[in-house]
Amino acid sequence: MPTNRIWKSCLLTLMAAAMCAPAMSQAKEPSRKKGCCVVVGKNGKWARHTAALNAKWFYSWGADVPKGLDADLEFVPMIWGPHKAQESSALTLLAQQAKQGQVKSLMGFNEPDQANQSNMTVEEAIRLWPKLMETGLPLASPGCVHPDRQWMQEFMKAADERGLRVDYVCVHSYGGPNAKALVERLRRVHEMYGRPIWITEFAVGDWQAKTAAENKHSPQKVAEFMRELLPMLEELDFVDRYAWFSASTKSAALGTSALFNEDGSLTELGQIYSEF
Repeated sequence: MPTNRIWKSCLLTLMAAAMCAPAMSQAKEPSRKKGCCVVVGKNGKWARHTAALNAKWFYSWGADVPKGLDADLEFVPMIWGPHKAQESSALTLLAQQAKQGQVKSLMGFNEPDQANQSNMTVEEAIRLWPKLMETGLPLASPGCVHPDRQWMQEFMKAADERGLRVDYVCVHSYGGPNAKALVERLRRVHEMYGRPIWITEFAVGDWQAKTAAENKHSPQKVAEFMRELLPMLEELDFVDRYAWFSASTKSAALGTSALFNEDGSLTELGQIYSEF
């Protein structure tokens, strides 16, 4: 091959590499704040779902660290209700796992302000809270359906008066697709309690729908909401974490907010969440 052809070939190779370099450097790292919630079962769905969503952390509404947990994925245990809080063995194990670096934080009771969830009085939650503190882990508050109403207000007031440690406030939200309204609500909750916020369950819900087909919030509308909201959550310094709740596509109220199809593949919304 003549010398000038060799140089031309090398030049073309270098130009191609230079053109590829910017694209490679622009690969986006998944958000540190982004997580998900999924029940840990024997089918391994939790591992597939967290990987598909590029989640940095997840929880399962339970306290047991799942087997085969990837080192780059943080699992956050939860003490769901009073029964689990009274199991000294579970809390002792969490304290040991904390010392070993297996767990880094702990979530409190799940929707204690709801009769069909952990259904606790404020007095009961306050009485049991020191048991969670004994693990030495940073503590996220009980996750209430209404984090800005009476139950949570009384819990946080009692915790402050008794010197009980609550490091983060958990928020659940299943309202309409209004990103600005949700951000304002988060701001009010933050100002109310003066703690960083974990949004541990959120999605767009139509609670009047009787079937998924009747849901007034179309997948396109929910997708627009997510695209608008996620960058806003990233910018809010008082929002420390968030985890979208993915119901079944067949759910009347939440089907259009599903991240996964029935076959386990990502919905269009799930793809948006995964790529953020």
